[in-house]
Amino acid sequence: MLEKKRKEDKEMDAKERTEVNAFMGPETSFEGKLNYTGAVRLDGRFKGEIRSDDTLIIGETGRFEGEIHVGSVIIQGEITGNVYAKEKVQLHHPGRVVGNMTAPTVVMDEGAVFEGNCKMKEKKKDDKKGEPKEEKGVGIFARKKETEGKIEEKTKEAGD
Repeated sequence: MLEKKRKEDKEMDAKERTEVNAFMGPETSFEGKLNYTGAVRLDGRFKGEIRSDDTLIIGETGRFEGEIHVGSVIIQGEITGNVYAKEKVQLHHPGRVVGNMTAPTVVMDEGAVFEGNCKMKEKKKDDKKGEPKEEKGVGIFARKKETEGKIEEKTKEAGD
């Protein structure tokens, strides 16, 4: 019984995070910091900083200037500033981003505009802190480090 209730709570929590909890209309402007839980849709003007582990939606009439740190962001309007997403950045037409984006997944539609740098980092897993991660290559890149090590050894031997 307890296990069933916990599962239902988790499902409800996930549902609440995608449901729009706040909406800023096209004729609205705001300057400052916003922290929230759930999803927020911005169709007006916002200048400042937005922080959340959940979803931010910038509608077609939305204009944002500043820095965004969220779980996921869906962009149809304009952003001038940096975007940091833990999950995903979606840039849809007629969206425009002038600034840098950092996220493990970035999706851009044809017709969307992006001017800046993009860094795609893997999602952080519960790694043991303090221990360096061993990087493993894929395909032909897996052999690259191994080959470089052998070349260095041969160079040292030749120099002796």
